[in-house]
Amino acid sequence: MSDPIALDKPARTVGWPKSPTLSFGIAAVFFVVSGTILTKTGLLSVRLPIMRDGQIGRIPAGNLWVLIAVPFGIFALIYGAVEFGAGREFNESSTRIHFVCTFFMVIEAIREYVSWAESTGKMSPDVITMATFAGVIAFSILTLATFAWNLATSRRKPVMSR
Repeated sequence: MSDPIALDKPARTVGWPKSPTLSFGIAAVFFVVSGTILTKTGLLSVRLPIMRDGQIGRIPAGNLWVLIAVPFGIFALIYGAVEFGAGREFNESSTRIHFVCTFFMVIEAIREYVSWAESTGKMSPDVITMATFAGVIAFSILTLATFAWNLATSRRKPVMSR
């Protein structure tokens, strides 16, 4: 028969990594690998519009997946420098909030891009202005604020004695 106390404790099979470097690094690697696979294998052979030199060009959809990795990669590098270089550890809750804010920032950027991309089929595509990216800017500010909060609430790693 099973131990009743053991039944009360949920099995921790999948969870968030404790390290923000690992959390953000995993996301960055996921998007880079996914984008590379999509581009190299042609699984997603759609070519998406981009503005290049005042003209609308087309690039493989996988290339945009790689761009999604950029904010996650930047934060992974910064967290790595602070975590391992300065010997700091971060609160799991504030790291999760920062990760989710970064994710929402990326989703908002994708939403704005898709909105513009749909307009490229018209005779006069929508014009991209700073106002177009108001939501992305708002999420970017929120993301940077949660990053600053996570840095401010970090603490020095305890020194292990032998």
